[in-house]
Amino acid sequence: MRIGATIFNQNYTDWDRYEAEEKGQPVAARPTLSDRDIFNQELNLARIADETGFDSVWTIEHHFTPYTMVTNPLQYLTYIAGITKRVDLGTMVVVLPWHNPVRVAEDVNMLDAFLGPKRNIICGVGRGLGRREYSGLGIDQNEARGRFDESLQVLKQLLGTGKCDFDGEFIKVHGLRLRPQPGKDLSANLWCAGGTAETVQIIAKNDVKPLTIPTTSLDISLAGMRRYAAIRRDAGYAPSHTKLALWTYVAETESEAEKGAHHMQEYGDSALRHYELLGTHLKSIKGYEQYGAQSDVLRQDPSLFTRGFYNSHPWGTPERAIKRATELANAFGTDEIMFIFKYGAMPIDKAEKSMRLFAKEVMPALKALNPRPIVAEAPAETASAAAGN
Repeated sequence: MRIGATIFNQNYTDWDRYEAEEKGQPVAARPTLSDRDIFNQELNLARIADETGFDSVWTIEHHFTPYTMVTNPLQYLTYIAGITKRVDLGTMVVVLPWHNPVRVAEDVNMLDAFLGPKRNIICGVGRGLGRREYSGLGIDQNEARGRFDESLQVLKQLLGTGKCDFDGEFIKVHGLRLRPQPGKDLSANLWCAGGTAETVQIIAKNDVKPLTIPTTSLDISLAGMRRYAAIRRDAGYAPSHTKLALWTYVAETESEAEKGAHHMQEYGDSALRHYELLGTHLKSIKGYEQYGAQSDVLRQDPSLFTRGFYNSHPWGTPERAIKRATELANAFGTDEIMFIFKYGAMPIDKAEKSMRLFAKEVMPALKALNPRPIVAEAPAETASAAAGN
């Protein structure tokens, strides 16, 4: 099994200032810890990953808030390509409705050319959830489903053949040919996050492999992947592995690990604030009704979300982290886990220490795993034990 490291670039301690400014209240012009300092700090996580044997480095896309501050993941990864020598690079995710899919294909193709024959770019894509982001980018979130579906089809054509003909509601391209010409078929490097039943159905029917990023809870994510496997099976496709994102903190003692892992609750709080998951707006946006129903539950008890990562993701001593990560790898049928080492207000030195211990004591055991692809059915007690929340 492959092991990756994901870089978030969060400025968690700026949330109060940001939200006050959003409400029009007088605040300081800049955060206490500058965004650019965070960028410079976290680039070292990519260097550590490259030096210590990780297979890949990943990043994500978000806009406008302290939640994460990578606005163009392919641009960011192009820089990381230049400061590393051996790791593959991945996006989790490029949010397709915010982009022209032709430009996404061009950027993936360019980065693939820079990486050369021994390294790969893995293009994870998704639909996006944040209302602030859709609004700030001037895109009607009610169109997200249609834009995503069409973009996925265009991107799959271009990554597979370098050519595209498509006549949709939002995207119309005819006789398109990528230049420079792709050096190989990149369609197998296309993965897609599926946070709703509708998205899961689309990617399964289109033979796109699933990228699992637990934005809610692991049990909900696991149920979605079981649905994916069933739909994929019924469509006549062979079983597929998943790629799975997990939060971790590793230390020599349980007490030290617990102190670091508590930053996962800050991450959960940050996600609640960025996505406005305690609001009522999602149930009235086309294609997001499932998230709206989840918001109804979270308003009754937000701790279900803020403590979810801490309660269920792999952290602790190396032995404990290995045990939990192994359970999840087998349950999700994954061929690669992308671990997040720095989140919330965690100091960079703590993240680096955890990451180096993980590379030495945890990663060899996980790389030796060979989980079977995700399957359609599993006993209820197995799924519950694996999800843990």
